[in-house]
Amino acid sequence: MTLSEYLTYWLTHVAQVKVRKTTYVNYESWVRNYVAPGLGKKKLGRLSARDIRAFLLKTAQTCQCCAQGKDKNRPKAKQRCCALGKCCHQTPSDRTVRILLALLRSALQHAVREDEIPRNVAKNVELGMGTMREIEPLTAAEGRQLLAAARGNRLCAAYELAVRLGLRRGELLGLRWEDVDLDKGVLTVRQTLQRVGGDLVIVPPKTQKSARRIPLPPECITALRAQRTQQLTDKRLAGDKWRENGSGLIFTTKFGTPIEPRNLNRSFQALTTRAGVRKVRFHDLRHTCASLLHEQGASARTIMQVLGHSSIRVTMDIYTFVRLDEQRDAIGRLGDALSGDGDPADS
Repeated sequence: MTLSEYLTYWLTHVAQVKVRKTTYVNYESWVRNYVAPGLGKKKLGRLSARDIRAFLLKTAQTCQCCAQGKDKNRPKAKQRCCALGKCCHQTPSDRTVRILLALLRSALQHAVREDEIPRNVAKNVELGMGTMREIEPLTAAEGRQLLAAARGNRLCAAYELAVRLGLRRGELLGLRWEDVDLDKGVLTVRQTLQRVGGDLVIVPPKTQKSARRIPLPPECITALRAQRTQQLTDKRLAGDKWRENGSGLIFTTKFGTPIEPRNLNRSFQALTTRAGVRKVRFHDLRHTCASLLHEQGASARTIMQVLGHSSIRVTMDIYTFVRLDEQRDAIGRLGDALSGDGDPADS
């Protein structure tokens, strides 16, 4: 059995049953676009750690636009790089290479459990430290600036929830009116909206901890009441064109249909320009929420529960950015302690 043959079996009979649909779609894409072309012909029983290491190194250095023929698949009028002999050097990110190794480890571990191979050779492959994307969340002043510019925007309430509660994009777009209690001031995350295999679908939250209840601050309650009024106006103006289909989503188009996630990204980029703040990703609003909560003295466990992380380590390692001023203040306090006059209270 070749690695490609085994991965086809693993995707169909293991991954598809075990993981969420969105995760399965990603697995299938990584196998089809990366693993099968680069390593798929290797016999499963003869696969070595050296083979996997060489594959990952080559993948990291290969332009995927060329390898996958992305530019050639565009209409001729829109071809701009590889199809014209102008390589765009679109190499995979460090994160993508690490994901490929993790996928191989998971698939081969199942092969060990089913006695297809004696050991998981992918476990013997180690990668360098790599580089993490530098993320500098918005400051409190930039957050105020952004939210001020969002007033009057159709998605104003979405931006309020993203900045103040750190909701993920899919969690926002999958939020229903039945998930919020504006009188008690509580929001419950129960589902998420994502594009899977070309379709917009409702799927469960990312992890078990992602399903959570969060208190709503007054600003979010006010924004959601305005959103409800706007949606009722949209429904009246749309008339027979309204297509809610009983979903009860809070954030919809003018005709009641779900919002395309990429359109939210485009709307956000236009908002940052209008607000005059730094260009950040929509997901960075989640980092902004975590860092601002941290700056206001919230405990790591509280931040973890607000954001719906599966572990406190994720919260501390990724989402709590410590600004230079905060570092300077801490070092200053240390200096004051070290230059004390010997008072026993200082010991």
